[in-house]
Amino acid sequence: MNIDRRLVGFGLFLITIGSVMVAVRQGLLSDDAARQAWTLWPLILVGLGLSIVLAGRPGAAIGGLILAITLGAMIGGVLAAGSFLGVGFCGGGRAGGTPFPDASDNLAASSRVTIEQSCGALTVGTVAGATRSLSGRSGDGRPPAVVRDGNGLRIRTPDGGPFDIRGASAWTVVLPRDSTLHLTVSVNGGESRLNLAGAHIGQLAIDANAGSVDLDLREVAAITEVALDVNFGSATVRFPNLSVAGTLSVNAGSTAICIPAGAGLRVELDSVAASNDFASQGLIETKDGWETPGFAGAEIRIDLQLDANAGSVALDPPRTCAG
Repeated sequence: MNIDRRLVGFGLFLITIGSVMVAVRQGLLSDDAARQAWTLWPLILVGLGLSIVLAGRPGAAIGGLILAITLGAMIGGVLAAGSFLGVGFCGGGRAGGTPFPDASDNLAASSRVTIEQSCGALTVGTVAGATRSLSGRSGDGRPPAVVRDGNGLRIRTPDGGPFDIRGASAWTVVLPRDSTLHLTVSVNGGESRLNLAGAHIGQLAIDANAGSVDLDLREVAAITEVALDVNFGSATVRFPNLSVAGTLSVNAGSTAICIPAGAGLRVELDSVAASNDFASQGLIETKDGWETPGFAGAEIRIDLQLDANAGSVALDPPRTCAG
């Protein structure tokens, strides 16, 4: 039987990515160690050198296998720790930069809020009342562009390109708990932390690319629907003790799902080259995915559609969900 060495190498590459990501999510490998995975790059030269020296000789495949494992470890560490280029270069706005003037006004009883940030650190919180506020800093002191349109509010990065390092920023957006919010957040690069305690949420949609997202819904007052799309990054979603439907899409990344004790979970799963720990967490495999025993009779039901490609999904990892 002939084995295509290229497919063996690619398979080993994917296995290594997934193994590193699972190890980080399960606490077997620290975030700091994962962030240092890029320092393995000299092994790429070793692999290339062996491929050249052993070309046409026994053991020629060794160089390719070293390359596959090294690249898999580097990419797996980057994805698991959320330390992609967007985080490393864009997250620095949290500590540096020039403060811009604070801004605030009142929102209507029902408001559409859109936040679009490129290359930065975003913190979203809530406060009692009807007033929203915006504060922070940016690399050049420019404030975000704020547009009001009827019951709509849009906060976005000033013009300058999707990954304009000069515009690296740190924003703190505080939203009112008295308004029903239809919230859309789109971020490219950096770190995003959303704690929506006490908020009344209609639809929540988050689109995150090349960065990390921490979404805390544990203390929301009400929520109808949540959609999270993460590409080449990492995400943690802490669900509330409320029944909710959601759509999660994870491409080349990792996601931790935190479920309240006693809640029923059903996951309709579509995945390619992705790993999960649903079986080891006691979920039962169904025709379309996985669910907790007795899901249909649970008082609190969390019903998810999950699309995962080249990534990992972990349910209630202690190191992540305990905080």
